[in-house]
Amino acid sequence: MTSNDNHLKQAVQLRRRAEESLLKNGSISSTDLEQFSQEKVKCVLHELSVHQIELEMQNEELRNIRKELEVSRARYFDLFNQAPVGYVSLNEDGLILESNLTAASLLGVPVGELQNKLLSNYIFFEDQDIFYHHRKNIFISGLPQECELRMKRSETTSCQVVFWARLESSAANHALASKELPGSNSRNFRLVISDITGNRTLAEQLHHAQKMETIGLLAGGVAHDYNNKLAVIIGYAELALNKEVSPQTNRNFFEEILTAAQQSAAITRQLLTIARKQMVSPAVIDLNQAVESMLKMLRHVVGEEIELVWKPESDLCPVEIDPVQIDQILLNLCLNAKSAITGNGRVTIATKNATFDTSFCKLHTGHIEGKFVMIEVVDTGCGMAAEILAKIFEPFFTTRGIGQGTGLGLSAVDGIVKQNNGFIVVASEPGNGATFKIYLPAYSGTVIDRHWEDRKEMMPGSGETVLVVENEAALLPVIKIMLEKLGFRVLTANSAGAAAELAEKHEQKIDLLVTDVIMPEMNGCEVLELVQKTNPDIKTLFMSGHPANVLIRRGFTGSNLNFLQKPFSMNDLAEKIGKLTL
Repeated sequence: MTSNDNHLKQAVQLRRRAEESLLKNGSISSTDLEQFSQEKVKCVLHELSVHQIELEMQNEELRNIRKELEVSRARYFDLFNQAPVGYVSLNEDGLILESNLTAASLLGVPVGELQNKLLSNYIFFEDQDIFYHHRKNIFISGLPQECELRMKRSETTSCQVVFWARLESSAANHALASKELPGSNSRNFRLVISDITGNRTLAEQLHHAQKMETIGLLAGGVAHDYNNKLAVIIGYAELALNKEVSPQTNRNFFEEILTAAQQSAAITRQLLTIARKQMVSPAVIDLNQAVESMLKMLRHVVGEEIELVWKPESDLCPVEIDPVQIDQILLNLCLNAKSAITGNGRVTIATKNATFDTSFCKLHTGHIEGKFVMIEVVDTGCGMAAEILAKIFEPFFTTRGIGQGTGLGLSAVDGIVKQNNGFIVVASEPGNGATFKIYLPAYSGTVIDRHWEDRKEMMPGSGETVLVVENEAALLPVIKIMLEKLGFRVLTANSAGAAAELAEKHEQKIDLLVTDVIMPEMNGCEVLELVQKTNPDIKTLFMSGHPANVLIRRGFTGSNLNFLQKPFSMNDLAEKIGKLTL
């Protein structure tokens, strides 16, 4: 039976039902029909003809509307499928119900294969927890949610590429969801996937450029400091070689040499902190000590025309934060202050304990209830108008000229503070400078003193065998002596090949490998693989003058990463080895 036959049959049935309804309701009877005059019949026929024409016109209008709907539907699906972002409909469990071609292209999967698959299958393993909380919060809060995470795109059957994506989600209307996707769970949500890999790469490049700009500002002052330290080291070393000097005087000379060397090492660590892609490692710290360690470098940042004033509060509560992030906050705020000051001026850094209750927070917008430690940075610069003040934490926003700044400094400060559950209060008026108050949560746990220098027992070794691999000829014997002083039997090798040969020939177990990361023949990770052939349970301590992210790029993370930054003291070496179970 054709479609037209079906329509004709439905029309006949509808006509019959209408006639039956008319007779049933008593609106007209067969007797009434017989009594109709010819004139009355003509009138009725005329009315019926008019109604028929009206119905035909309505049908024609409906057919036109249907054609327009079909065109609109086709246009919608073209726009839906060819959109520059991926559109996905999912149920509450994260099962894909519908997706467009862009989403399929982003994930490298045919659109037909995405249906009834879990979206988490296409999310990078370490970021799946982010998506889990993102999905749950949609229905818990009832508000749209956003997150950034890494997803996987299948290039071939055996190759997957990881890319950064922004997910923007909102709960679907229950009624519409059940109509669009019959039989599906009514608690659905809509998700927009955007590939932001390029944006993140650009932001990282700009952020790195800002770091290099900061290093350029510091270069002159740092070179001056290094030359002073080297002058101390060289001068006392020459004096110590004089045979006429007494042992006690010699000891004093060596203590001065050690102090100057440690200060030089601190400068190097701070420069690496600025330049590298830093891994966040929170620790319980004294904020006053963290600020004081940066004061000399900050004076180079602000320059000689600007006075740097330091006002610490005594009995300051500890905070839990990566010390590197404190350095970044101070550097960015001082650079911002310097750009706001023309000629002579003053930058004041202060710390203070602060506690806010519910009533205070209701009266002061932006404050959070609880106990905090404040870092305050006040400058005597040009100040900011209200419209500029409202935008200062936006990425790439800057009032400086082209080439004079990236606009990422205050955005980075805002990100660090929020990451550590703190908040920022800023006050400024044109001509009256600016005040930045950073509030970080006070640490309420027990502070454990972990400084090995204060311990009477500093002997982590009791005769265990350590293999040291270091290609720097002058450093290898120094490390050997340190380890022997710490109670170990020490084997040394100046190359990867020599280390592998020594490990193979040594009859007894080697308990610990201490190896440099970057060496001419092969890196420290490859040395470990060679030594593990004869000592599969060996513990490892990597050391390098390069920052720790060198190891990250070689795939060593988490529990595999035991790293010691050069230069190091015997105390540093003892502390690192003491944390390993040999």
